[in-house]
Amino acid sequence: MTPCPSSSADRELGALGQAQNWAATPLGPPETWPASLRAAASMVLNSKFPACIVWGPELITIHNEAFRPILGAKPQALGRRFDQVWTEAWDTLRPVVERVLAGEAIFMDDFPVTVERHGYLEQAFFTFCYSPLYDEAGRVAGFLDTVLETTEKVLAERRQTFLLRLEEDLRGLVDLQRVTLTAAEALGRHLGAARVGYGEINTAGTTVRVDRDWGNGTIASLAGEVRPLDGFGPAAIAELRAGQSLVVEDCLADSRTLGDDYAATWASIGARALVVVPLLREGRLTAILFVHEPVARRWRDTEVKLVEDTARRTWEIFERARAEEAVRDREERLRVIVESARDYAIFTTDPQDRIDTWMPGAVNVFGWSAEEALGRYSAMLYTPEDRAAGIPMQEVEIAGREGAAPNVRWHVRKDGSRVFIEGSRTALRHPDGRLRGFLKIGQDVSERKAAEAALRESEARFRHMADSAPALIWMTDAEGQVVFANMHHDHLFGRPAAAVLGQNWESVLLPEDRASFRSAFKRAFLARQPFRAEARVNDKTGKVRWLRCEGVPRTDDQGTFLGYTGCNVDITEARKLADELERRVSERTAELMAAEETLRQAQKMEAVGQLTGGIAHDFNNMLQGITSSLDMAELRVATGHVELVAPHLETAREAADRAAGLTRRLLAFARRQRLEPRQVRVNELILGMADLIQRTVTPEIGLQLRLRDDVGGVLCDANELESALLNLCINARDAMPEGGRLTISAADACLSAADLTAEDELAAGEYVEIAVADTGTGMSPEVLRRAVEPFFTTKPLGQGTGLGLSQVYGFVRQSGGLVRLESEQGQGTVVRLLLPKHTSVERAEGAVAPSVPDMTCTGGKVLLVDDEAALRIPAAEWLREHGYQVLEASNGPAALRLLEDGNGIDLLITDVGLPNGMNGRQVAEAVREHVPGVPVLFITGYAATPLPPGSKVIGKPFQLSVLVERVRSILARESPG
Repeated sequence: MTPCPSSSADRELGALGQAQNWAATPLGPPETWPASLRAAASMVLNSKFPACIVWGPELITIHNEAFRPILGAKPQALGRRFDQVWTEAWDTLRPVVERVLAGEAIFMDDFPVTVERHGYLEQAFFTFCYSPLYDEAGRVAGFLDTVLETTEKVLAERRQTFLLRLEEDLRGLVDLQRVTLTAAEALGRHLGAARVGYGEINTAGTTVRVDRDWGNGTIASLAGEVRPLDGFGPAAIAELRAGQSLVVEDCLADSRTLGDDYAATWASIGARALVVVPLLREGRLTAILFVHEPVARRWRDTEVKLVEDTARRTWEIFERARAEEAVRDREERLRVIVESARDYAIFTTDPQDRIDTWMPGAVNVFGWSAEEALGRYSAMLYTPEDRAAGIPMQEVEIAGREGAAPNVRWHVRKDGSRVFIEGSRTALRHPDGRLRGFLKIGQDVSERKAAEAALRESEARFRHMADSAPALIWMTDAEGQVVFANMHHDHLFGRPAAAVLGQNWESVLLPEDRASFRSAFKRAFLARQPFRAEARVNDKTGKVRWLRCEGVPRTDDQGTFLGYTGCNVDITEARKLADELERRVSERTAELMAAEETLRQAQKMEAVGQLTGGIAHDFNNMLQGITSSLDMAELRVATGHVELVAPHLETAREAADRAAGLTRRLLAFARRQRLEPRQVRVNELILGMADLIQRTVTPEIGLQLRLRDDVGGVLCDANELESALLNLCINARDAMPEGGRLTISAADACLSAADLTAEDELAAGEYVEIAVADTGTGMSPEVLRRAVEPFFTTKPLGQGTGLGLSQVYGFVRQSGGLVRLESEQGQGTVVRLLLPKHTSVERAEGAVAPSVPDMTCTGGKVLLVDDEAALRIPAAEWLREHGYQVLEASNGPAALRLLEDGNGIDLLITDVGLPNGMNGRQVAEAVREHVPGVPVLFITGYAATPLPPGSKVIGKPFQLSVLVERVRSILARESPG
């Protein structure tokens, strides 16, 4: 079989199924998930953005690879309950989850959550969106969680704000202990630490003394203690003396703090996790700033940096006196820089936001002179819409409260024109903390904004032009990943252009073309040469189309390779014309080579009649043989030559047997035979139908059988299979009104998982394929899609019920197989029936002649019921000849009267179709009321009356010897011995 292409979605779900035993979860295996969940899971698994799905009443978690860093070292989250994955944070998350499960979409920005991802609790921040997911019934079945961790960003912003506030708090302080305690308390509260303090190192560098420290009450104070430095271990002290911060997440697991000689020192201070920042003067360790925790803690790099910054800024207080001159010099240099910064608008305002200084850069950017600007509110610089929205005062409030506020927006110049400013507003405070005013620094980035707008407009024009083109236009990056695809991808493939970005473009290629296409592109890509190739794709209707794909390298002004720009053009029609020309040449060649064979076959085809004519002709021949043989037998008896009667009787019997075989075949196709699944040899069944099929089609249609010698058997109803084949042959005949070729083939087929789809609902394995192919008119894609729908037909009114293919489809599916249809208008149709292969099979019906029955018997009384005296009387006599007692009745009531006379019986033989209001099944039920459990053998010419499962049946016509054998066999099984 040709392997079917599997979608990216199928691959991802297959990998998901291998990564987790989903059968052990409430969701079950991925292939059993509802379409809504599979679609959502496929989207998430293919996304590079951190995302997860929470599904069902059990809140089962499905996440992609990008989500794993958010989980940290948590146990496996796939297939677990969401509330169990985030147990420590569930009280925080539960209200949000309840809202989204009620149908509300939720967006949270920098949402604080306390999580345990590395063996300890930590506060993290996330920006996320919870979106409801709906099942097929339109109910909320779960939600989609798309999330970014913003912990580092939030902490960085807080760090910046903290440092600004700390700087304000410390400004003007001159008392050493006041400075250290203020900084320690601010740092401890900001970090949520247990103890923070400063320690002084003696001049000899041998001891450390803590005068005062700050604590949250969970750990004892170290104030007043003096300890020898050597007691903390040489490795730790060496780092401090080298000017390196000492960071320990767990003293019980860190080699620097585990030595036998100094572990006790660390234990005595009650600190299990710590950050110690050294303060060096002229290369000598003079003081330390320490942060202690009584439990293990993972220190973020931003936290360590904050401690270091705090230590440095606090140390600056100590150096203030010596640095005053340096500060004045720095301020002077800053003034020169500020006044020289013509592209930066720098000015200050008082607490009411009135401008009190106006630097030259502000004059240059905004156009107002210092005399015009001083004393006016800075709101004059904002656009009317921002002033109406209260933006200036909001900035003042935020900067006053937080210490700083961003200022990135459009402003207004004196002449009314607009200028885009990127800057900030910073609160200025007196040494005692009172608000002094605000410093505003902003850069004029109008030209950059204009360039960005022009670039966006240029990109929009390019996209509009590309989307309007009747071809597939694409671009890759320098890594060969598709980064742009125009809208024609949507028109051709029926899915958004974004679906082919990255490497997903390969999914539209036919599987057999992917390797060669990929290789050609790779060769051109590595050589930075123009690329050209042709490949086949499936369009949105499923049709195969040919594309000519061309691309050229793209570089920037410096010659740096940026990727490829290319265009794919549909050349299907051109290919079809070329293929058609080649096909016609091939066909003409074949026609010339087969001319002699065609002439030989023409005479044979002329002799083949329609089915009805053929059957009438056959029956007349058979009846003529019977009557002629009986006439000759009568003549031999009348003339006294009895010894010459036997050959004529044998001839009559042979003709009758042929008529019986044809009758059985016709009744099977008319659904008048009892249908029972059994193991069947496919080749023998097809060969047995060949004559009947040939009579069914017109003489203009040639029948060809392609049967592999080693074809296996199948387990199905042989009559249903024959009926299915005849249905397909009749459809093929109707599709070839001008004649053609009908080919029936059989072969073994091995279906892999790639050959099957979820809709097939079959397991991979060995199958037997029976294919019926014609060279008729074929079907359009629309007709092909509806071909197996019940009552759908393209035939004129009265010429078809529309049930043929539907019945074939139903029979094959019930037999554990599948039907594949291949058709194209003007090219004919192939119908493939794939049935599971069975290695041990019986021969098809009629393939083995019955053996000579054992004529011995043990006696018994038989009630024979049949309205046809011509059948009943000879059968009764034959049974009597073989030692059985026989009671005869022509209908049901007569049979019951015999039993009411006190006659007991060992076996009931009854025709199914009887007169006088009782059929054979009813007679059997009534007889068993008189003789409970008596065995029954039904005689039938057709199965119009349904019989109980497991009923014993003998079909008309039959040889009397076969009847006796069946009776003997039944009575032998019923005998107590």
